[in-house]
Amino acid sequence: MAIYSPGELFADFDYITEGTYGTTPATQLIYGCTIHSIKPRVATHTAFHNGSTGRSFSDATRGAWDVGFKLKGYIRTTGGTGWRNFFPVFGLGSTTALTEHLPSFSGQIEFVIGAAKVYWMFNGCKIDKLKISCEGPGQILDFEADIIARWVEKTTTKTLAGLQAAVVVGADGATATGGMLTWETASQINIDAGGLVDWHPKSWTLEIDNHLSPSMGCLLGADSEYYHCAQALAEGGRDILFTCSLDLENETYNATKLVKSVAGDAPASPITSLTIPIGSAIDTITLANGIILLEDDDLPEFKHDVMEQPIRIRFKSLTIA
Repeated sequence: MAIYSPGELFADFDYITEGTYGTTPATQLIYGCTIHSIKPRVATHTAFHNGSTGRSFSDATRGAWDVGFKLKGYIRTTGGTGWRNFFPVFGLGSTTALTEHLPSFSGQIEFVIGAAKVYWMFNGCKIDKLKISCEGPGQILDFEADIIARWVEKTTTKTLAGLQAAVVVGADGATATGGMLTWETASQINIDAGGLVDWHPKSWTLEIDNHLSPSMGCLLGADSEYYHCAQALAEGGRDILFTCSLDLENETYNATKLVKSVAGDAPASPITSLTIPIGSAIDTITLANGIILLEDDDLPEFKHDVMEQPIRIRFKSLTIA
């Protein structure tokens, strides 16, 4: 048996929106991103029970399955359906703004080994944590998503059967073309309604945590067998956190962090808004109503060398235009 080689993992992560949670439709899949890496996760919560026959276990049971995967990828600038239609839709709720509830999707991992193909098919997927980051001007935008799913099946024919009624998953999506989506124009920040000004993070990360929690159940499958898995994904409180590193040039951000709150009021040092450019004049993410954080490690280390200013800001809202 040959060992998997580079190039046999199909480069595209394809998906399809679910009309009903956990049910994969038969329509054609859509390009989501180009894969850096993808790590499936299945935890069966196997428990071992001692009996009266000795010190080793006598029986084993499996609990509800925790299923999901971590997806790391990047977006190409042309083709597909545009960068907004996967990560923003399923991580934020829509192509333009946050929503209270997240849609679900089915996702496909594909291996191509000679003439043979192997598919890992996940359904009932939602993005729990979404991270968009960049290491510096001109560098690619990295997308990383922690995804919780209901179930996973491995197949060589794209046919799913068992938990849901038999369905042949649609054809692969059209591969996107063009260059990688990169950080090309200046970010801007507005401190305490003073107006937007250019600023120059050395690197930055935007994280959205949806705090999803699987609600487990015993689901009767189309094959008349019971499946112990997520019957729904509950959506908890949402965190929006922007972090970056700046060269320490002046006391602007130290002073903003150290402003004292008035007794009984919300924390001081508000960040009115901050913009993150996507590609070369493609889109702009605007974060609004932020609080700059001041905890243990949020001040610079002063030394006889180049100094860096760490920044962490928690925001209330996010839009894309």
